[in-house]
Amino acid sequence: MTAVVTLAADQYPAGTRHTPHQHDTVQLSIVLAGRVAETVGRVTEQASALSVVCKAAGVMHADQFGPAGARLARLTLPHGVLAPLLDDPQRATEWRWTHDPTVAMPFLRLIGRAAQQPCTVAPDDADFLDLLAAFTARPARQARGHPPAWLDRTIRDLAVSWTSQHGVGDVARHAGVHPVYLARCVRRWYGISVGNMLRELRLRTAVAHSIDGDHSVSHAAHAAGYADESHFNRAMHAATGLTPGRYRALVRTLEFTVRRHGPTGGLPR
Repeated sequence: MTAVVTLAADQYPAGTRHTPHQHDTVQLSIVLAGRVAETVGRVTEQASALSVVCKAAGVMHADQFGPAGARLARLTLPHGVLAPLLDDPQRATEWRWTHDPTVAMPFLRLIGRAAQQPCTVAPDDADFLDLLAAFTARPARQARGHPPAWLDRTIRDLAVSWTSQHGVGDVARHAGVHPVYLARCVRRWYGISVGNMLRELRLRTAVAHSIDGDHSVSHAAHAAGYADESHFNRAMHAATGLTPGRYRALVRTLEFTVRRHGPTGGLPR
């Protein structure tokens, strides 16, 4: 196949805002460091390290980058290329974020292979196909419709304000429900146990601490509630295939294009 998938890296300074705009290409992006709040219509998604998004061409969206800015890697595909690559075209999405670290794993492998930016990847590349498979995987039993407003609000609040002091009981009290009911609803609507959800938040928080600023891996591990650096190392490697140290080295080797100003007027970038 012709190499049509382009990989590049972008850096957004602290507080950068991009007003509503759209692209004329399909984009798969991973947050490597920092935070971004992305809004489509009336929905805002909070994303941080290891979060992955897919946006179809023509999706109008606005972005607000965090107080420390953000660094992202981006795969770009021409419009109309993604759906034919999938075994089920209905799994192609207009706009979706996932915060599952296992989806980040094949994306990080692609980044690690990039000797320079930008580079191209064949659409039948094994790591790229693994990324599509991980991103489009669905729970065996997926609830229909949308989660109740209280649960949606609770999960979004957690993405922004989680700390190592947050246990299931704390989250349930914040939501005003029984812990068992919370656990049942999380499993029903998100296809994951509430324990695994909190473990993913712990991992992403530790990764963010380790990559932002000058914190040591040990400091990041303790700040996120891991018993020690070794515990963090094992959790990170199991989820992404990289240790925290190798992840930091990977991000530091990338050549980022600084993007201070976003497109205006809703025109494709």
